[in-house]
Parts: sequence; structure tokens; C-alpha cells
Amino acid sequence: MTLLQEINIRDNKRLVLGLNLASLLLWFPFLYLFAKLIPIVTGSSGIRLNIRAWEPFALIALIMTIFILHEGIHGIFFKLFKPKSKVKFGVIWRFFILYTTCSGSLYSKGKMLVIGTSPFIINSLLLTVVLALGRLSDPIYLFIVSLHAAACSGDFYYVYIMTWKYRHNKILVENNEEGIKIFQG
Repeated sequence: MTLLQEINIRDNKRLVLGLNLASLLLWFPFLYLFAKLIPIVTGSSGIRLNIRAWEPFALIALIMTIFILHEGIHGIFFKLFKPKSKVKFGVIWRFFILYTTCSGSLYSKGKMLVIGTSPFIINSLLLTVVLALGRLSDPIYLFIVSLHAAACSGDFYYVYIMTWKYRHNKILVENNEEGIKIFQG
């Protein structure tokens, strides 16, 4: 098996800076997109400034919960596709990057695309359902869902590499503690 590319996020400050900049830039289109979704979901004519007294105090806990859930979703799909594999969770503290890995396991491009995009899709849908049920105010929903979506820039980057750079290749991907390794499949 031939190694085509190794993306080491742990030791690449320039890549992390680029992903952080991408997250910041992505936040604005996601704010716009989800702001347009709020009236459709809630049936209101616009965004209501209906913040409940407890929500600002719970904001940090809500954000932490959504990011822990994000990594848990990655882990569920790693396990689903390779039940005997060992899933590991961690943090790169100097960049405050949460990660989930399954070192030593190789996944097809299709499976890695599911693993990479599922947290964005599931968390966005989950938060939207919570909004529709009236359990989150519009501004808190908009802040959390947009923040999470923008913070998925690392996942989006990996998806981009797999679907664009290697669009003509049959590849196998290993997700490890440093980043990903892409092999000719």
C-alpha cells in the first residue's frame, strides 16, 4: 500500500492557523444560513430576541456539550464501520483542538466522508429540533449552531482533500492522533 499524503495537524502551526481563520470566515455564512432557517422552523417573521434568563449562564455548558457530542458522533461512526477498532478521544491543548481517532484502522473514502460530515449534520439537525420545540431561544440557537458549524472546518478540510484532491483515486484513510494518512486503495 502506497502512502499518498500525510496531514499532520498536531505539529503544523500554519495549518492550524489556516483552519482557525477558515472557521472565523465560515462563521459569517453559517450565521446567515441559520438566521434564514429560524423563521422557517419557528414560524415567526424573523429572529426573536427572546433569551431566557438561564441561557447566558448555561451557554458554556451548552457549547461544551455540543462539542463533546461532536466527537462522540465521530467515535460512534468509527466503531460502527470497524467494530473491533479502538476509538480514542483527546485534546491538542496548545491549539485546543478536540479529536477522535481510530489509529491503525483504514476506512474507505465513503466511510470517512460519513465519519467526517456526520457531526455537522447531526448536531445541526439536533439543535434545529431543539429550537423547533421551543427549548432554545433564537439568538442562543443561532450562536451555538453557527459556532459549531464553523468549528467543523477541520472536518471540512479533510472532506475537501478526500473528495477533490483524490476524487479520481480509490483511497483508504487512517485517522490518527496527528491527523490523517491517505493511502492508495
